[in-house]
Amino acid sequence: MHKEKCLVIGLGKIGMGFDFDMDTASFVLTHCAAIKSHDNFILSGGVDPNKACRDDFEKKYLSSAFSNIDDALNSIKPTVGVICNPTDDHYSVLMKLIESPNLKAILCEKPLSYDFDEAQEMCDICARNGIPLYVNYMRRADPNVIEIKRRIDCGDIAGPIKISAWYSKGILNNGSHLINLVSYWLGEYINHTILDSERSWNGTDPEPDIFIKFERGSLVLMSAWEEFYTHLTVELISPSGRIYYANGGEKIAFSQVTKDDLFDGYNVLVDEPEIFENFFLKYQYNVYDQLSAAIKKQENYLSDGFDGLRTLGILEKIRGDLYDE
Repeated sequence: MHKEKCLVIGLGKIGMGFDFDMDTASFVLTHCAAIKSHDNFILSGGVDPNKACRDDFEKKYLSSAFSNIDDALNSIKPTVGVICNPTDDHYSVLMKLIESPNLKAILCEKPLSYDFDEAQEMCDICARNGIPLYVNYMRRADPNVIEIKRRIDCGDIAGPIKISAWYSKGILNNGSHLINLVSYWLGEYINHTILDSERSWNGTDPEPDIFIKFERGSLVLMSAWEEFYTHLTVELISPSGRIYYANGGEKIAFSQVTKDDLFDGYNVLVDEPEIFENFFLKYQYNVYDQLSAAIKKQENYLSDGFDGLRTLGILEKIRGDLYDE
């Protein structure tokens, strides 16, 4: 079986760290673990300036680690480039990857860039060179997220749809995941209103409360306090019932509508909701399943570069309003 040769640039938490000491039979939370455990990919090498990270990578994954991308590209000639180093360096890494002769796809951590124009250029360069670019909004690869989208599209979850959601650790860091997720379900962004904007995470990443109008519904996005606990939760309300998406997607339940046994003429939500199977603990493996389909020109649900750019555009509009206040 042919396997795609992957080079992971950045061996930090999402590259390698989150599940370093975990059993991949139960947890696949990083790029390295996903590639290593997937039949269609091979972990050909890693890049990181930190020697301790390189040593850990070589010991665990029995593959070569490099201190710089030039040496890695000359040695490996990957077919898949995975960008998960700091965001400020995404552009320079992509520019080197795009010159690699065998490259078939690039998977980049979000956001593509902190600068919208730079992100636009990254998308345009990949398009001109015929290299598909994908952004790792990993929830888009979750079979449950895809199923909820299917139910919305076919009317099993009927409109109008209202969503309330909580995020912590900044609008760029974690809030962007929920904006991308909700825009996948509800379609094109229309407008937004800032409800409150008193905080920022670590003084750099704003934490506003926002109302956002989309093509098929609306979102109220509220900020929580990462210093106390991480919180990413979504509640979707429709005439068909209620989707509760908890713990970042680890727990998902759908409560449909039923007649109230106590009060005649009233409807309520069922006491025992439909519980979705948990795919979240292998979220990064789901991404590589979708990436494999994409490389084979099959239907897939990944967030491509231009979709990631649309999410960044929404964030730019929100940040623009914040800075004008």
